[in-house]
Amino acid sequence: MKFVFALSWTATFIQLMLRLSWGVIAVVFSYLLHLNSVEIGAVLSLFYVGYISSSIFWGIYIDYLGPKKIIFISALLSGLTLISVLFITNVIQLYVIYLLEGVFTAGLFPSSIKIVSSIGNQVTSYIALLESAAPIVLLILAIISSLILTFWTYFYIAVIIILLSTSFLSLNLKINHTPNKGFRKIILNKKMIKASIIRAGELWGTWGTSSWLFPFLVLYDGIGKIDAEILFFFYALGQFISIILASKSKNESYAVKISLILFIISAVIVAFSKTLYLLIPISVILGISSFLYRPTTDSLIVKLMGNENAGKSMGFANAVSQIGSLLAPLFVGGLIYLGFPSLAIIGLALGPIISLILINMM
Repeated sequence: MKFVFALSWTATFIQLMLRLSWGVIAVVFSYLLHLNSVEIGAVLSLFYVGYISSSIFWGIYIDYLGPKKIIFISALLSGLTLISVLFITNVIQLYVIYLLEGVFTAGLFPSSIKIVSSIGNQVTSYIALLESAAPIVLLILAIISSLILTFWTYFYIAVIIILLSTSFLSLNLKINHTPNKGFRKIILNKKMIKASIIRAGELWGTWGTSSWLFPFLVLYDGIGKIDAEILFFFYALGQFISIILASKSKNESYAVKISLILFIISAVIVAFSKTLYLLIPISVILGISSFLYRPTTDSLIVKLMGNENAGKSMGFANAVSQIGSLLAPLFVGGLIYLGFPSLAIIGLALGPIISLILINMM
């Protein structure tokens, strides 16, 4: 059981490392390929185009073929494709690579959810533990961000190695699986549709902030690189704290509501404040509130549709909700390009505001 969970966590961790690291590596490519803010945002948006377009496909086959086979295929294709980033010479190549990575990595997280949701009765705690991968990724990125900026090729090599290792180690997974083909009940369930839209608003805030906080502070807000690294670290620390809070949550709906309110307030403060001593505690609160709603919402989705439909329900939720992840980075990049950086950061609260309205209607 420990090996099964560890591999599920690693699969989640490495696909998150790939996409969240763009928030740091974007600075490298902005100089290397002379990218403007729109092009920086477009890279991650294209990743999510691939992610969204393939999520339902992966979800259906996770419940039909089992998560073991999907992790093998998904991680293998992703690792092999990522090798090409080491030889990149222009932004079009970068676009294609991240688009394909979105397609191939989309099978990893729903597979992991499928696995951990069948471990025991404490679904929220297990999902929170699985999703601790995201704040840990951010903590690592915050600590080694300066090293990544210098040794970015070695960083990609490490990601490639972990992806390929995860792929081949998945062949040793021992999971009981009964094929389940039904998908109609997922897409016709009104609560499932509403929960997926709520998740979309949440991801607008989460990944928009995670992908833009560091480059925004360094490139457009006049914050020094060292100070930005400090703020990014405290933001990641806040996300890690959110996992502890989520695992102890007894009322998922209430936790989601509080998290959304705190995020909206924190995003507005970050947009206008340049005082480091104020931004440090706000970064922690922003980190907590930007992730506390993730495991609690995912737990609500799994409980809503049942473990036997975990792959399909999470695949469908990803297909709908990752639209928020797709649009937010490009939205921020576009407003910065037009000369409205503060408004761009405030705009990250738009998704959580919609989610807050919808969850109060459930």
